[in-house]
Amino acid sequence: MLSIGAFAKISKVTPNTLRYYDEIGLIKPAEVDSDTGYRYYDVSQLQTILLINKLKYYHLSLEEISEILQNPDDNELLLAQLSQKHQTMHQQLHQLSYMLNQMEQDIHNLERGIHIMSNLDKIQVQLIETEPLNILFIHQQMSTRDYGLYLSKLYSTVQQKSLTVTGPPISIFYHEEEFNPDCFDNELAVPVKETVEGTRLLPGGLCAHVTLHGPYTELTAAYAKLQQWIEKEGYSPASEPYEFYVTDPNNTPPEENITEIYFPIRK
Repeated sequence: MLSIGAFAKISKVTPNTLRYYDEIGLIKPAEVDSDTGYRYYDVSQLQTILLINKLKYYHLSLEEISEILQNPDDNELLLAQLSQKHQTMHQQLHQLSYMLNQMEQDIHNLERGIHIMSNLDKIQVQLIETEPLNILFIHQQMSTRDYGLYLSKLYSTVQQKSLTVTGPPISIFYHEEEFNPDCFDNELAVPVKETVEGTRLLPGGLCAHVTLHGPYTELTAAYAKLQQWIEKEGYSPASEPYEFYVTDPNNTPPEENITEIYFPIRK
């Protein structure tokens, strides 16, 4: 048996951390002295604490680690958790690489005396007339993190009802006095040919339009340019703006994303 101090030293985990792991049931001592309350660990538990350390190193949460420890023989569960984390970290790495390239470009431009927000000049606004569009929609409070879930529900309905998809998914943003990025009034939709329960008509009309080539983080710049153009040209918003996601972000590098933004306007 190993004292908590010895166990902590070998596993490179503090005694306080081991006590916390005991409290949440992640790894409990093999024995607790009834008189002193001292915790003792079996040598065989070293493998468990080393596994915990490795999974934490891979950025798994304690909840995820607990699920794995409760199912020690479920290789599929461990594989699924690590595969998901690997995909997430790969996406983050790609995003950081893109961010680094953008920063280097900004530094280079600043060294040449070019303003850091000169990218706004590259965004071209067009005035176009759109046609009405039949859409299958979900309208409720949500965050951008929920998009994948609700789009899956929409495409599941498309499959169940044998609907014909006529375009990329859409997000329609409704005005709120206080915007909360974690919970905002939004409508996700998929254009379809058939008119069934759960569909409606997205009106056509005059729109200020921008096609953005790049990551979603640049959408704010596109909206800023749209607002400037609308005011400069003497127009005013007619209804809520909406976005078409032309490319699938799950299969497209951020810098190659294509997003079309439509802002209904009137004189």
